[in-house]
Amino acid sequence: MGMSQVFPTRLSAILTEIEQLHPHGNLQLNDSIVNSIYNSAESIAQQVVNQNEQPRTDWDKRIDDILTSRVFGFPSMLLLLGMIFWMTVAGANVPSAMLADTLFWGQDRLTELCNVLHAPAWFHGLFIEGVYSTLAWVISVMLPPMAIFFPCFTLLEDLGYLPRVAFNLDRLFKKAGAHGKQSLTMSMGFGCNAAGL
Repeated sequence: MGMSQVFPTRLSAILTEIEQLHPHGNLQLNDSIVNSIYNSAESIAQQVVNQNEQPRTDWDKRIDDILTSRVFGFPSMLLLLGMIFWMTVAGANVPSAMLADTLFWGQDRLTELCNVLHAPAWFHGLFIEGVYSTLAWVISVMLPPMAIFFPCFTLLEDLGYLPRVAFNLDRLFKKAGAHGKQSLTMSMGFGCNAAGL
């Protein structure tokens, strides 16, 4: 019997065994796989990490208990992400207006320069009203929100909060056939759609 015939037979036997162990489908199978990975990682960590003195309070565990609990998980997540979105929207208005004023003042000066130099109308239309005006709008509208949102989002990532958000939303996203980690790219889409995609 060749390898190409043995492999499908063996795979079929493994799948049958998995179905017997997990009659309720893939969700339990996925959970048990993730569980075994975490158990293996914890076992390896206990073998190689030496800790002389046990801390009196495991703050990481306590924070996890609060931020991923059924009672406080969603309210704390909505509050924190809501604050970041509010800071982004409200905080971007002033620098956006300043950038727009500055850049469009520059457009007026370039228009005056084109008039003094008797530049053709197509040149003014293409380069000043087309290219420059478009760049001015993009910079003044998009740069300030991105400059506020992404540093805040990076700070949440560095503090270890974003994996907790993904954990909180994992059950909801699984109902839609997705993964909780996709909530992070959806959130990034509020800063810039290209980054979200």
